[in-house]
Amino acid sequence: MRRNQAQPAAGTTQAQRSLVAEVASHREALLQACWAHQCWSGRALRTCDGEALEVLTPGWLNRGPGPDFTEARLSIGGREYWGDVEVHLEEQEWGEHGHDRDPRYERVILHVVLRRGQRPATRFVSGEAIPALEAGRYLSAQVLDIVQDAEDMLRRYERLPGRCGLRAALSAPEAVSRVVAHAAEVRARDKAERILPLLGSDGEEQVLFRIVFSYLGYRPCAKLFAALADRFPLESLLPLLALPYPEARAEVLARWFGALGLLQAESLPGADADCQADYGELRARWAALRLPSTADGLPRGGSRPWNSPERRIVGLFHHLYTMGAGGWLKGWLAFLHKLDGLRDRPEFRKEALGHLERAFATPGWEPWRGMYSFARGRLGRPARLIGTERVTMLMANAVLPFFLARARLGADAEMEKVLYRLYLILPAEAPNQRTRFMERRLAGLAPQKRTLRTQQGLLQIHQDFCTSFYEGCERCGFPDLIAPAGASQC
Repeated sequence: MRRNQAQPAAGTTQAQRSLVAEVASHREALLQACWAHQCWSGRALRTCDGEALEVLTPGWLNRGPGPDFTEARLSIGGREYWGDVEVHLEEQEWGEHGHDRDPRYERVILHVVLRRGQRPATRFVSGEAIPALEAGRYLSAQVLDIVQDAEDMLRRYERLPGRCGLRAALSAPEAVSRVVAHAAEVRARDKAERILPLLGSDGEEQVLFRIVFSYLGYRPCAKLFAALADRFPLESLLPLLALPYPEARAEVLARWFGALGLLQAESLPGADADCQADYGELRARWAALRLPSTADGLPRGGSRPWNSPERRIVGLFHHLYTMGAGGWLKGWLAFLHKLDGLRDRPEFRKEALGHLERAFATPGWEPWRGMYSFARGRLGRPARLIGTERVTMLMANAVLPFFLARARLGADAEMEKVLYRLYLILPAEAPNQRTRFMERRLAGLAPQKRTLRTQQGLLQIHQDFCTSFYEGCERCGFPDLIAPAGASQC
């Protein structure tokens, strides 16, 4: 749409200018509340280009990174659009905040601003101007009544259930649980389907090793960790893992840290004697290998110190050593076959969780329990290198999908039953933006027990329905999966 750079229409009343000044004197939350609850005057909305604007759905409030409202539905110039909405007091804040260089804002379909400026919002890839609404022209006098309640209004808006939540509240709990469980099964099956083609390309053990190594780190490190698994295949590490514990640790970590460019400095200024000694030994072993580094350090994505990539890597070594040098894949299979014998017994949960606790444990002597990097020092208190939440994530995204793919390839129905049973007893991962969204919308009025299966099901429902551009919440077919509209409810 072509941007009209004309100034705000003449004839704006003093009262309207006062409303704009009042909103401008507060934080952006007040204008966000106006958008969420559509607190406008009775005038028909028009974009700054003069095109008719009808708000079909304002979108879902987003408290995390990215646009302020997601999945909005608007009619602009008689044509429907689905996407995100960003709200600013001043139009130039779009560029000042770097949104024109951020791909997360590529789906923005409307820029809501209190006052116009000289720099319209533009898209990251195409540079196309984004339609804008000069909200100051449409403020209702009622805005003065919500000046002190803007944050509360946003919280109430954020807690609104979707149509699926209202339907869930009127349905039998079993009906909701059944749909969520089916969605979790679909998600697990989809992950397994992506792994199936890999099983024929490399050895099975190496495929599992690469997937686990990749998911061990957060997204910024995933490719680096996968490349590290390929550079030093598990088969090449097995002889090292057969060495005594300290020797095996030094040999394996020297390779991983050296390849990532973490052993280049001659010394560590400010580090204590133990850290200096450990670093010196690893650096000497890496130098003796005469191999090039393949990366210049690790990306630092602002994660918590105890989630540092170095700690994850050291934790993986201890996991491999604990599972046994005789065969990592064999160790996992032995664990799953043992669970198969306990599948319908009450000891299943205790045995499964106990095994995972031991398999990812960190020895008390490991210095990295209290460190987060060579250069930056120590944590306030020692902690496990791979905690319970990360173990759950590895199981959900790497281990269970791998063995499900393997079971499907071998038509092993009994193994599939064990794997789905694990989904039932494993605790949920840490909540994220998508799961919080789904819990507010779907489960807010009819809470579900928080397990890995429930969480995976909610994520799949979010993927299949809540991000659909073609239906939107008002026309979404998901509520009818819980119970057909008009059906009698229990």
